[in-house]
Amino acid sequence: MLDYKKSFIETQFPVSKVSKESYKERKANLGQTLTGLGKWWGRKPLILVRASILGVLLPVSDNPKKDREIFLKLLAMDDEGLLLRKFKSLTTKEVYRLLTDKEKSKYFTSTSNADKPVYQKGVTKAEKDYLQQLTFNRLSYDEKLTYCNRPEHIKNLPVTEWEEINSHLGTTATGIQELVQQLGEKRYGHIPRIGDCFAGGGSIPFESARMGAIAYASDLNPVASLLTWSALKIAGTSNSEIEELRAFQKKVYDSVDKQVKELGIEFNEEGHRADSYLYCHESVCPECSYKVPLAPSWIIGKGTKTVAMLNDNGIDGFDIEIIQGATKEEIKLSESFITIKNGSLICPHCKKETPIPVLRRDRKDEEGNTILGLRKWGKNDFVPKENDVFQERLYCIRYVKKLVDEQGNTTTERYYRTPNEADLKNEANITSLLKDIFNEWQEKGYIPSSAIEGGYNTDQPIRERGWQYWHHLFNPRQLLIHGLFVKSVDEIAKTEKERVFGLLGINKLCNWNAKLARWNSDGANEKGQEVFSNQALNTLYNYISRTMLSLQTTWFFNVNNSNLSSDMSIEVKDARTVDVECDIWVTDPPYADAVNYHELTEFFLAWDKMLIEKTFPNWYSDSKRILAVKGTGDTFNKSMIEIYKKLAINMPDNGTQVVMFTHQDVKVWAELAMILWSAGLRVESAWNIATETDANGLRQGNYVQGTVLLVLKKQTSNDIAFQDEIYRKIKKEVQFQIDSMRDLDDKEDPNFSDADYLLASYASSLKVLTAYKNIEGIDVDYELSKLRNSGEENPIEEIIKKAVKIAYDYLIPEGIDTLVWRDLIPEERFFIRGLELEMGNVYQVSAYQELARGFGVGDYQDLFENLRANSVRLKTASEYRTKGIDNDTFGRTLLRHVLSAVYQSVKTESTSEGKNYLKAKFEQDNEYWNQRSAIIVILEFISRFENIPHMSHWHQDSYYARLLKESIKNDGI
Repeated sequence: MLDYKKSFIETQFPVSKVSKESYKERKANLGQTLTGLGKWWGRKPLILVRASILGVLLPVSDNPKKDREIFLKLLAMDDEGLLLRKFKSLTTKEVYRLLTDKEKSKYFTSTSNADKPVYQKGVTKAEKDYLQQLTFNRLSYDEKLTYCNRPEHIKNLPVTEWEEINSHLGTTATGIQELVQQLGEKRYGHIPRIGDCFAGGGSIPFESARMGAIAYASDLNPVASLLTWSALKIAGTSNSEIEELRAFQKKVYDSVDKQVKELGIEFNEEGHRADSYLYCHESVCPECSYKVPLAPSWIIGKGTKTVAMLNDNGIDGFDIEIIQGATKEEIKLSESFITIKNGSLICPHCKKETPIPVLRRDRKDEEGNTILGLRKWGKNDFVPKENDVFQERLYCIRYVKKLVDEQGNTTTERYYRTPNEADLKNEANITSLLKDIFNEWQEKGYIPSSAIEGGYNTDQPIRERGWQYWHHLFNPRQLLIHGLFVKSVDEIAKTEKERVFGLLGINKLCNWNAKLARWNSDGANEKGQEVFSNQALNTLYNYISRTMLSLQTTWFFNVNNSNLSSDMSIEVKDARTVDVECDIWVTDPPYADAVNYHELTEFFLAWDKMLIEKTFPNWYSDSKRILAVKGTGDTFNKSMIEIYKKLAINMPDNGTQVVMFTHQDVKVWAELAMILWSAGLRVESAWNIATETDANGLRQGNYVQGTVLLVLKKQTSNDIAFQDEIYRKIKKEVQFQIDSMRDLDDKEDPNFSDADYLLASYASSLKVLTAYKNIEGIDVDYELSKLRNSGEENPIEEIIKKAVKIAYDYLIPEGIDTLVWRDLIPEERFFIRGLELEMGNVYQVSAYQELARGFGVGDYQDLFENLRANSVRLKTASEYRTKGIDNDTFGRTLLRHVLSAVYQSVKTESTSEGKNYLKAKFEQDNEYWNQRSAIIVILEFISRFENIPHMSHWHQDSYYARLLKESIKNDGI
């Protein structure tokens, strides 16, 4: 029996598999479907969006395991789906490794070994294919993913799969679009309408449309709306249209390239064309009046061993010599010329250091406020004035030489060199040319004319360089080339899509070719980096300027398209004014100033203004930063309540909202809960998906960032609850949720981690709280507007923390007796649960920090042998030795003394010493015999590590723990 009043995502969600698939998608870089369109911060993985939407649409039955099977089948995450996605074969060596001895003897020669297995003569292709499937199915989920395409690459499932899906769901679909539409009909009476009022990079509306739903998208920011429009109309268009847009793109490039060639500004006297120009700032040393070129490093290429050498000219500054193929001595000498270090100018002439604020002539007024000392550049400036603190100097050029061999084959060779008079003349020509056309181009919108409005991110270039207008962030060469591209797009584009394609290309140029673009000297990759390598407008002392050659990979950007046929609409709109009704709202709201989208996107809007206004006359072309939802506190909370109240109004009574956010701090949870509660929504469930990681593997690393999916329905209750009954209901709900998750979990491939159980306790508390209209003693509006002192908690925080404690009390480690667990103090519980994390290959600091918070353990540093990223682990008994015994809270515990007894046994190679140690410690009032059963339980737990390969540091201690356990068990018998 199917229940459409509940959704799959309200009752369960395969977080581990979705996390791993999200990670795989993130690691695809340019292979991701939407990232090629342009820069956006925090795009959610498409597989996460797809899983969320399916989770909302799928009903639940009285067979939760079957529901889960169907869900995984639809996402091609089950065994059959993974085989369908498999695109490369296991090596013969890998196949051999995964076979049993009997299977090896059947298919491989008797002389085969693990390093060089050889198939027997007569083994057919069909048999090899069978072995491929057999061994692939024996891999873990993580291992399988290395052989698989992403789920989105599967156009459709086989007919047999659809027969099983339709049988369970009572549908007749033959594809995902049909299924989504049929599920929408069953749940809402029509094709589902899915909306996102914080559309950003477009992941949510794009995936909604790709799945066959009616998609609505809006965003306050026109850059976000441009990317969303591009996701739906360009990444969502046909191959033939993409080819037409590619032809337009080439036409623009060829037009600009022809003009640049005619100007001759990228060629040297030998006819070789440059692909990179390296510039640095130059300042006068206040101590000796020498002109000092500024750079934190003069290493240009580690692979080519290219360095810049500063040679004192004996008058007023330094000549810069470029050496390619430098010796070790020359590289070392070059490194001694570093002129920027620890925030100071270091003069190679007088050896004196000058702090950068002093160099900039910043000062304090009588009230202690900083008065900035740099001259503010004017609207017509595009090069420094003679007396400016920071001048700009071209110090290196990389040229490309074409070589033709005897067979007529063309190859290229890159080489670096010091700029000569001809190169400097090219620079002067660019400045002169730009001066002649500057005002006209600004008026026409070919180059920016808008001022930089101050803000958290935008203050930085003003403060650190005196740049007050957006065009100041680009040098004359960059302004000229970008301006030519804008002009050509404007003149050549005939359709809406062509103009947008041009806009996307221009924004790419800006991100990769500005005075904020770093030069990367890495040996395998000597090239420029993007401006937004992080979420800031970082000013640099040396930077790269690209040429038409090196801009090719930027201008001809990657488009991974899917032909969308769904109804879709995009608006540039304040979320507070949304008036479109959607059955499902999926939103990823800005939260607590994580990214200042309104400020950072102005970098692009300065270039986009004219073309946006021509392409979309109904759109505005500024960031509307005054309306942006930003900050924290009362104003932010009121804005969020207003927005989510509006979405709740524009949603049917059986509608659902999924709110995505990345914070796991209890304070943030409490605030968000009150916001959503005030907006008339109630929490149904919450799931934690790992969407970002720098480590190898989903459960490893110190930098895993989880995305929380908070599932919400309309608040329909008018009931009022009392706080004392709330606590009882939360305890019951937390325990029920944990039991449900454990029943569903796959013992071979665990779906839930400690973080997920912790999150379940958060969600359970919010589910109980938000089920009521009001709770006696909690004034939500007052709590949201109240200014708090540091460390002061609101009542919702207190309730969530109690829920966490309930969860940790209830999550008793496998093999630990309930009564023993009850008597352990928080530090002991933390240590034991920490060892469980180690058993599960969890090495991120954040996981142990979360554990400590859950148990209320503040001081835990001494419990760890290693707290470095990717290698976090607790101390073993032998590493602890007798340190801290009886000196601190943990040192006085039973667990600490058991560890010491294990150490004594290892040290003396005798369990008698360990047993005697415990008897001596607990001799008073027969305490040893009273604690004997608890000691045996702890020793049994420690002995489990003996055969765990990745816990080899415990093997000896675990071996003696097992012997000591048996000795104590037999004591007195």
